[in-house]
Amino acid sequence: MAINGIGDTYLTNYSTTANDIASSRLTSQVQNAESDEAMMDACKQFESYMIQQMFKTMQESAKIFSEEEDDSTDYVNMFEDNYLSAIAEQMVNSGQGLGIAEQLYTSMKNNSGETA
Repeated sequence: MAINGIGDTYLTNYSTTANDIASSRLTSQVQNAESDEAMMDACKQFESYMIQQMFKTMQESAKIFSEEEDDSTDYVNMFEDNYLSAIAEQMVNSGQGLGIAEQLYTSMKNNSGETA
């Protein structure tokens, strides 16, 4: 049982570090965009990341209320993350996102003195 605890702690720390790195990378992309197209692409990636994190939180909440035991392996968790990422990206690129990318883009354009 102790080995599972160590593995769970490692995966949690790895996941937290990966989320921090992804967040920093996306923030940097948004801030350093060279063109309007690059800025909008970075804003869409940021929105996709935010939706993916929302889905992950919802999924974890659903597991708490589930009466079934979680027998997921690390591979299942990895594929679930990839699946959630693909869904979030598709939502944003098809115009069915939350509108965060457009709002962020407009705000950045306005703050730079340009009109969107």
